[in-house]
Amino acid sequence: MAVLAASVSLGCKPSEPRTDAEKLARGREIIERMSAKLASLQTFVVTSSETRDEFAKAGQVKHLTLQRELTIRRPDRLYTKVSGDRSTEVWYDGVGITLVLHNDKIFGQGRAPETLDRTLDAIYERYGIRTPMADYLYSSPAKALLTDKTTGGWVARETLDGKSVDHLAFKDKGVSWEVWIPAEGDPLPQKASAELAEDPRLRKVEITFTNWNLAPQIAANRFTPTVPSDYEGVALIQRARVLRNLPPDDAQPATTGTQGKPEGGK
Repeated sequence: MAVLAASVSLGCKPSEPRTDAEKLARGREIIERMSAKLASLQTFVVTSSETRDEFAKAGQVKHLTLQRELTIRRPDRLYTKVSGDRSTEVWYDGVGITLVLHNDKIFGQGRAPETLDRTLDAIYERYGIRTPMADYLYSSPAKALLTDKTTGGWVARETLDGKSVDHLAFKDKGVSWEVWIPAEGDPLPQKASAELAEDPRLRKVEITFTNWNLAPQIAANRFTPTVPSDYEGVALIQRARVLRNLPPDDAQPATTGTQGKPEGGK
């Protein structure tokens, strides 16, 4: 009976994919499962540690270590605070976005689209600010991560920080990326990395998700910008190719708020 029970138990486990097509299908299936879970979250807070390799102005590669706290309330609220080798804060309130660079004591504010999805697109397309973690914040992360030309898929079942995880690796135009997702429980990413061969600044990034809070108590003023009174307001300059395609009203540089302070700032 023990042998029979063991045989049945083993038979219930999914077989490991062997061909490239099977590995891609399994990888897509796991990404879709992760995406559905993330999409179901109306509010959440996640903390992470991040290492980045970036090109400095002189062409050298600079290695950065960052810690990030991120708060999301769908469909139109975001707050993130970064510490470590950089010290920044970003607020998005469904109307505008405020970026504060604490090391330089400067801030900028600009109009933003009415949804988080569109704002995540705008942050990169308008201002050239790449946030690799953004792919996991869309209402459908699978659509942000996977295309019809994506290759790769499931790599192996591994152990990461004491948990059994599925290790996935994919390639697409200009990017190779990996993600480790728990095989049991909530399929929320535990670790992710990416190499960006064509990005002029960011070359490599690795993110370790240290805590997912799926039922956070969010303060009423969490998404209201608070900027120190001695910080200088500067314009957020949009990319030239974007400005050429925007209506005249939207083509103005993003500026600071009333009297050089974001509305609601202190």
